Amino acid sequence: MEDIEIKTDKKKLKIRVNGIVIKDNKLLTIKMKNNISYCLPGGHVMLGEDSITAIIREMQEELDINITIQKEFAIAESFYTDKNSLLTHEISFYYIVKPDDFANISLKDYSKYENDKGETKQHNFVWLPINSLHDFDFRPIFIKQKLITNNYEFEHIIIK
Repeated sequence: MEDIEIKTDKKKLKIRVNGIVIKDNKLLTIKMKNNISYCLPGGHVMLGEDSITAIIREMQEELDINITIQKEFAIAESFYTDKNSLLTHEISFYYIVKPDDFANISLKDYSKYENDKGETKQHNFVWLPINSLHDFDFRPIFIKQKLITNNYEFEHIIIK
């Protein structure tokens, strides 16, 4: 299957899902290779796939775990210029998810490799304390603010 991503010479649309895993007031994040910021595990929605199926698949691919969706947390429409100077419209679905068995997920920081459509990707998983997220370059900022302020109400956010 193909990722939902539409490109022209100057613009791009993509649809993503992101999983929020919380344990003992810590948030499971990914520190990308050669990157100073942290983000949530997740990935692209595939053509013909709904966001719920996508988040279940992405958590299985990236973390090797089965999850249960606890709550839809947010939908964000972000407009930005990407690293290739494309005007990008990204639609992201954020779900609070719970591993079906926490015994199958390390509660310490760890690295894992994923074969993503023939490309090997390294994921560096880091558990960040939610009450200290303001000390880290965690993105997106609106998710950081929602978690720090204990705002678990669903929101649809537009970021321009």
